[in-house]
Amino acid sequence: MIPLRLYITGFLSYQDPVSLELDGLELACISGSNGAGKSSLLDAITWALFGQARSRDDEALINGSANVKAAEVILDFTYEANTYRVQRGKARGKTTVLEFFILAPDGSWKPLTEKNVRETEKRLSQTLRLDYDTFVNASFFLQGKADQFAQQNSSNRKKVLSNILGLEVWETYRAQAGDQRKRQEAEMKSVDGLLAEIDDELSQGPARKARLEEIENRLALLSSLRQSKESALDALRRLAASLVEQKRLVDMMAARLRDTQARVGRIREQTDGLAATRAALLERVQAADQIERDYAAWQTARRELERWDLAAASFHEIQARRTEPLEKIASVRAQLQEALRGLTNQAQAAQRDLARLSELESEIPAIQAVVAGLQEQAGRRSEIDEHLRELQHQNAEIEAENRRMSADMTRLKERIDKLRQTEGAQCPLCGQPMPPDERQALIASLESEGLQMGNRYRANKKTIEQTAQLLRDDQAELARLGRQEEALRQHTRQLDQKESELARLQSSAKAWLDDGALRMAELEERLAREDFAQVERETLRAIDALAREVGYDVEGHDRARRLELDLRSSEQGLRELEAARAALNPLDQQLASLSEQLASEQAHFEGQSLEFRSADEKYRAELAAMPDLDQAEKEVFAMKSEENRLHMETGMVRQLVVVLDSQRERRARLSSQRQELSRQIGRLKVLERAFSKDGVPALLIEQALPEIESQANDILDRLSAGGMSVRFATQRKLKSKDETRETLEIIISDRNGDREYEMFSGGEAFRVNFAIRLALSRVLAHRAGARLQTLFIDEGFGSQDADGRQRLLEAINLVRSEFERILVITHLEEMKDAFPSRIEVEKTARGSQVRVLR
Repeated sequence: MIPLRLYITGFLSYQDPVSLELDGLELACISGSNGAGKSSLLDAITWALFGQARSRDDEALINGSANVKAAEVILDFTYEANTYRVQRGKARGKTTVLEFFILAPDGSWKPLTEKNVRETEKRLSQTLRLDYDTFVNASFFLQGKADQFAQQNSSNRKKVLSNILGLEVWETYRAQAGDQRKRQEAEMKSVDGLLAEIDDELSQGPARKARLEEIENRLALLSSLRQSKESALDALRRLAASLVEQKRLVDMMAARLRDTQARVGRIREQTDGLAATRAALLERVQAADQIERDYAAWQTARRELERWDLAAASFHEIQARRTEPLEKIASVRAQLQEALRGLTNQAQAAQRDLARLSELESEIPAIQAVVAGLQEQAGRRSEIDEHLRELQHQNAEIEAENRRMSADMTRLKERIDKLRQTEGAQCPLCGQPMPPDERQALIASLESEGLQMGNRYRANKKTIEQTAQLLRDDQAELARLGRQEEALRQHTRQLDQKESELARLQSSAKAWLDDGALRMAELEERLAREDFAQVERETLRAIDALAREVGYDVEGHDRARRLELDLRSSEQGLRELEAARAALNPLDQQLASLSEQLASEQAHFEGQSLEFRSADEKYRAELAAMPDLDQAEKEVFAMKSEENRLHMETGMVRQLVVVLDSQRERRARLSSQRQELSRQIGRLKVLERAFSKDGVPALLIEQALPEIESQANDILDRLSAGGMSVRFATQRKLKSKDETRETLEIIISDRNGDREYEMFSGGEAFRVNFAIRLALSRVLAHRAGARLQTLFIDEGFGSQDADGRQRLLEAINLVRSEFERILVITHLEEMKDAFPSRIEVEKTARGSQVRVLR
C-alpha cells in the first residue's frame, strides 16, 4: 500500500480541512513540536483503512471545537497497479460512514462499497491482504507501540506472524476439511439409519408370508359365497321389473282419470261464467229508460260548459297582460331588498370591528413591553459564545496533557518495578554497573518525578471537572437564550400583525360611519312606503278594470265543469246498453251446448274410476309380497367390497414379501457405502490435523523463522555495531515434566550473554524491534500475499543516543530500496536535515496545519 494523498478535516487536532500530497515522497520526516499533530496523521491513515486509531471510540476522534460537527478522512493509495480511495466519516451522535472506490481507466471513481460498514471493512482487508493488527505490527512503528510485536505472548506472536506470512489460508483449508468431514459423518449417520430400517424390515419376513396365506384362504371362501348371493339377486330383480311395469300402467290410468276430471271442472266453470254474464246483460236492458235520460242531460251540460270556456279564454287573455308589470315591480323590490341586506351585513361587521378595535388598543402596549425585554436579553449571546469556545479549547489542551502524563507515569512505574525487582550490580534498564545506593537514588528520583506528574494530573482532572460544569452552565444559558430568541421572533410577528389589524379596523369603521349608515336608513324607508315602480303600478290598475267588464265567474265555470264530468259516463252506459241487447241470443245458444258436453264427460269419468281402482288394488297386493331388493343389493355390495379389499391386501402383502429380496440387495450396497464413508472420514481427520496451527502452518513458520532471523541480525548488526543479535526459539522445555511445548520466544544476545527482552533499555529494545520489523518486511517482499510497500516510524529516535540515531538512519537507507515510501516522525531539530523531504506540522489557533518541504 503506497499512500498518495491524505485529506483530513475535524479529526483529532485537525479542525480545518488539510490536504497532504504524498506522491513523489520516497523518504521524508514528519516534524513539529510535541502535541502539534504529527502522530494524528498516522492515526488518520489507520482509521480510514481499518476504523482504528489511538482511541477505539470514534466519537472521541472528532475535534473538540464547538464549530466541528464531524470528522472525515480521505486516503488515496496505490496497491498492485491499482489506485484506490477510502473515505471514512463520523458525525457527532451518528453512525460511522465508510466508502471505498477504485480508479477506473476513464478517470472516474468506481464504487466498491458493500451494504454496510462491516462488509466494506472486510473487503478493504481482503484487498490489502492485511488486518489492523498485522498492518501495525509489520509496517507501523506507532508512538508507544514500537515493541508491540516483541511484547506479544508466544501464541499471539505466532498468530501475527502467521497472518503476515499469509498462512491464514491453511485455517480456511482446515475449516473446509472439517465441513466436509461433518457432511460425510452426517451421510454415514443417515446410512446407519437406513441399515437399521432394512434389518427391521427383513426380520418381518416369516410373519408376512403367514399373513399372505391367511388372506388368500379368506378370499376364496368369500368369492364362492358372493356368487350364490348374486344368482338370488338376479331373480329378485326380474320380479321387481315386472312390478315396475305394472306400476307404470296404474300411473297412466290415474293420469287419464285426472285429465277427465279437469275437463269436467273447466266446462262447469265456463257454464257458470256465461250464466253470470247473461244475468248482467238482462240487468242492463231493464235500466234502459234511466240510461237514456242521463245521456240527454249530459248533452245539455256540454253546451253550457262550452259557453263558459269562451268567456274564460277572453278573461285569461286580459289577465296575461298583468305578468309584465308585476314582474317589473317584483324585480325592483328584490334589488332594493338585496342592497338593504348588504348594508345590514356591513353594519354587523362594523359592530364587530369596533369591539375588536377596543381589544387591540389594550393588547398592543403589553406586547411592546415583552418585545423590548427580550431584545435586551438577546444581546448577551455573543458574549457567552466566546466564553464557551475559550473553555472548550482550554479543556482540550488539559485532556491532551493528561493523556501524555498517563502514558509517562505508566512507563515510570514499569521502570521503578524493574529496578526494585532486580538484584545485582547491573542496571536492569541499560545493563551498566549500578551500586545499590545509586539504584535507590534513581528509584527515589523516579518516584519524585512520578509524584509531581500525579499531582499535576489530579490538578488537571479537577480543572477539567470545574471547566465541564462551566461548559454545562454556558450551554444551558445558550439553550435558554435560544428559546428566548424564538419567543422574541414570535412576539415581534404578533406585534406587527396586531398593529396592521388596528390600522385596517380604524379605516373601515370611519368609512361605515361616513356613508353606509345613511344609505341603509334611506332604503328601509322606500321599502316600507312601497315608493318604487309607479308606472308599472298604474298599468296594472287599468288591466284590472278591463277584466271586470268581461263578466267572467270562476265559480260558475267550475260548477259547469263538474256537472259535465259527472254526466260524461252516460255515453258509455248507452253504448253498453246497445251491446247487451245484441249479445243475449248468441249467449243462450252457447249455454245449451255446454250443458250437453258436461253430461257426456261426467259419464266417461265414472267408467275410468272403476277401472283404476281395480288395477291399483292388484298392484298393491303383489308389492306387499315382494322381498326387500335394497337389502339384498347391499349384502352383495358389501361382499364385493370385502372381496376387493382382500384382493388389494393380498397384493400389498405379496409386494411386501417380494420387496424383501430387493432390500437384501440394497443392504449390501449400503454396507459397502458405509465402509467407503468411514475411510473418507479418517482421511479428512488427518487433513484437519495437518491444516491446523500445529500442522503445516507451524512447519512453514519453522521454515520462515531462519530467514527472518538472518535478516533481523543483518540489520541489528548495523544498528549495534556488531554488539547484538537475536534468535527465535520455537520449543520450550517444561520445568515440571520432561516435555516441550510449542512457543515463539525472542532471545537477545549481546557482549554480556543472553538476556530476557524485558531487561534491555529503551534504546536497545527499540533497535531489536526495528530490526525484527524490517526483517518481516523484507521476508514479505519475497513471498506471495501482502506487500508492505510503505514504512511508518513514529518517535523512534528519542530513545537513541547520537551514535544509535546514526545507525538507525543507516539502517533506514539500507532498506530504502525495498520500500516505495518511508515516513519518519521526529521532534528532534538535529534530525530534520538528515531527510531529503520534510512534512512540517504546526499547531495554530484553528488546529493543526501541514506543509511539505522538498
